[in-house]
Amino acid sequence: MGNSIRQRLYIFLAVLIGGLIFLFPTLKVGYKKITNQQITAADTTESKWISKPISLGLDLSGGVHLVYRVVAEEAITSRLQSTLIAIRSELRKEKISVTKASVKDKKIVLSFYREKNLPDAKGIITQNFDGIQFVETSDTDKLTLNFSEIEQENIKKNAVSQAIETLRNRVDQFGVSEPLIQKQGVDRVLLQMPGVQDIEAVKKLIGKVAKLEFRLLPTNGASGVTMKHVDGGEIKVEEMVQMTGDVISNARVGTDMNGQREVSLELTREGARAFARITGENVGRNLAIILDGAVYSAPNINERISGGRCSITGNFDMAESKELATVLRSGALPAPLEVMEEKTVGPSLGAESIRKGITAILIGFGLILFFMIFYYKKAGLIASGVLVLNVFLVISALSAFGATLTLPGLAGLALTVGMAVDANVIIFERIKEEFRRTGKAESSIYSGFDKALSAIIDSNITTLLAGIILYMFGTGPIKGFAVTLSIGILTTIFCATFVARFCFDYFDLKNKKGLSI
Repeated sequence: MGNSIRQRLYIFLAVLIGGLIFLFPTLKVGYKKITNQQITAADTTESKWISKPISLGLDLSGGVHLVYRVVAEEAITSRLQSTLIAIRSELRKEKISVTKASVKDKKIVLSFYREKNLPDAKGIITQNFDGIQFVETSDTDKLTLNFSEIEQENIKKNAVSQAIETLRNRVDQFGVSEPLIQKQGVDRVLLQMPGVQDIEAVKKLIGKVAKLEFRLLPTNGASGVTMKHVDGGEIKVEEMVQMTGDVISNARVGTDMNGQREVSLELTREGARAFARITGENVGRNLAIILDGAVYSAPNINERISGGRCSITGNFDMAESKELATVLRSGALPAPLEVMEEKTVGPSLGAESIRKGITAILIGFGLILFFMIFYYKKAGLIASGVLVLNVFLVISALSAFGATLTLPGLAGLALTVGMAVDANVIIFERIKEEFRRTGKAESSIYSGFDKALSAIIDSNITTLLAGIILYMFGTGPIKGFAVTLSIGILTTIFCATFVARFCFDYFDLKNKKGLSI
């Protein structure tokens, strides 16, 4: 065997073995389905393997389809709350006393003990906070400020991006394989979760704002804001927010000394310092822990707490505490979400789609193999084997990249089969043309492959560019088609120009009569 053929054989075997390695998790899951064995979570993730099983999209496996609208106006109010806390912190560093601070009508209102502190406070705020503008009022002891129009538009735009990121964090902790989360229009977010059927559970976990606040309870009959308590009744808290959930780094479920379930919170370094200051300055007072406008607990501050840890207790079961820990870990949504569209796709529709799609591919595949073998004889048999290898490599590549197979993806696979056989037809007809011209089999093979190469690459590269554009600008189903098509084009070029030529050279070396074509 010549050195060139031997080297190409090694490359071919390496590609074949690599494909089998990448496809192993998919083969494992498929075997368990055929033999009716239980499929575990480890089978569907294969975290210790270099690839994951091919997952099915919503149109094949069924699942939940939700379209949310981000109420971006609320994001401005939330941002004003966090900005107010930061402003008070900066003023405190400069020893400027603020007697009252609140957010009303999308404006921050600061009241000062001394009127002469206003110019200094105004300078500090201007120097440290961008996008802030001051509102002229008749009050001489107050500063009123809000965000500029440009800053408000930026907040609204960022609210959608932040909502998408928060949803992605929550869905990841929900344990869903290959979810689709993407922006639609100006303020809408599409969420598709394959394999999930309980849409109410999804809405309960995913759509919760999880806005966490720490407020002190008023003393000596001072005014405040009335909020509901999760155990029933109402409780009055101060208007001023001492700290928000932005400082949470982790949350986990635990049990307190009384055997009651709690969610333990770990704070960031900045949060730990702020919490230590708040508890140190307010020993003997009650600090309310508020989530989404409801007070969960209001423990008494016995001493300064500097460990950067606190907890939320309440009458909730294990499922509720896990849900609470999940949403707190993933972060609060920047604004509430409003459900605009919801539907559940049943798995029976997906099973029917898979059956019909695979049936169509197999029928087309069988007809192509019959034609190639009938018309091109032994060369057609080689082309049929190369075509089978091509489909195998496409599926292996999908598994290697962790792609999701959708119904349009099956269409892309069927199109790949047609384009792959087209490349073989171009090569074979070129070889026959060269043989009629020269009458020499060996030179005709070399010349046929070389002259057909440019036509194959030109046509496939053009289609590949179209596939890339579809992927860049298309939505979920179109992206599924583009991924399968693009991978199929690359494997087609490899199989038609490398594997097929290797087979011709190998059999020509073994059999001096060559291959019938």
